[in-house]
Amino acid sequence: MGEDQGQDRRDELLKLWHDYGKTYNVFVPSEEPAPHNWDREFPEPDERGTLDPQALKHWRFFEKTRDFLRSQYADHGLLAGPALVFDCLVPKFQKPLGIPADKRKRFKFPRQGDPPEWYEKALRMIITSQGEVGFVCGSEDCQRRKCKLNVHNENRISPCDLFSLIQIFHGHRSVATAKSIVAEEFGKLGKFEAHGIEEKPKIIRYAVPKHEIHELIARYSSMRRQHVPRLVAEATTLVRSCELVELEHPRVFSHYFAFFWPQIIDHDILTRINGPAIKLYLWLLVRQEEAARRNQWGLDLTDAEIGRQWGVTRKAIGKLRKELQKPGLLRVKGGKWVAGYSGVFQGYTPP
Repeated sequence: MGEDQGQDRRDELLKLWHDYGKTYNVFVPSEEPAPHNWDREFPEPDERGTLDPQALKHWRFFEKTRDFLRSQYADHGLLAGPALVFDCLVPKFQKPLGIPADKRKRFKFPRQGDPPEWYEKALRMIITSQGEVGFVCGSEDCQRRKCKLNVHNENRISPCDLFSLIQIFHGHRSVATAKSIVAEEFGKLGKFEAHGIEEKPKIIRYAVPKHEIHELIARYSSMRRQHVPRLVAEATTLVRSCELVELEHPRVFSHYFAFFWPQIIDHDILTRINGPAIKLYLWLLVRQEEAARRNQWGLDLTDAEIGRQWGVTRKAIGKLRKELQKPGLLRVKGGKWVAGYSGVFQGYTPP
């Protein structure tokens, strides 16, 4: 494959990748990887026609991997549609967990089998920032804590590769069985060999309790201009005092915490807003994260709708919205509201 052809192919796949997200609401496009380092050499089989199994992680195998899973698990409708979110197939191939009757009653679990909500739309096919095909799990309720993708497993491997996904589905202890299944489609595969670990960029966020954000907004519900410095100070202290945590990928969600970008503090964004619009900004950050958890990109909002929720006029919300739109912290297009942190502030010098 020539250099120009390879670049065109990469651009084509990237466009397809983002179109998936925008059209089918499967991820937040602004948080998904840009292929800055997707240009490494495409792996080819050796002189004996044997392909390194690690090569299947390469982004150019994305479509073939998706089509393989779609065909392999056609009876279960895996990836049958355009969305990259799909059900975990563990309950199709493995026995349910032994849940005591009293626990089933207490947590309203079904009398037999695992709760289906553990597995419904739990998995997602992704391309990482390193240009590798992988799979992640977003189920916080699943109690199969020894699973290498389970969010409660301290030793989890996320994202996992195609071989691990098949192991997880079927409960295979050895990767050899999974490799033989994959080889039927991809051809002769060699032995797994260590290639070293590439250092991936860390994803750092402030873990901010959602209830504290809502309490802060409520305290300043009827604020006046003279209250702005105190609001700025309290909001800044709230975020800055929270723990900085490292996330394995951008789409980690929590019922209790909202994960805020460090740039909110590092770039003095709250100080730069310097007005009541801080309340709307923080509220939008929490709301859009909750929407992303439901695989919805952007917020379908209007000034009037927010005004009704806040008990203020549409005009008052419109004024706050414009204060965020002017520096680029909020973009509203096609009825979708998206808050960010890369605003452009003119005439401001950080203290």
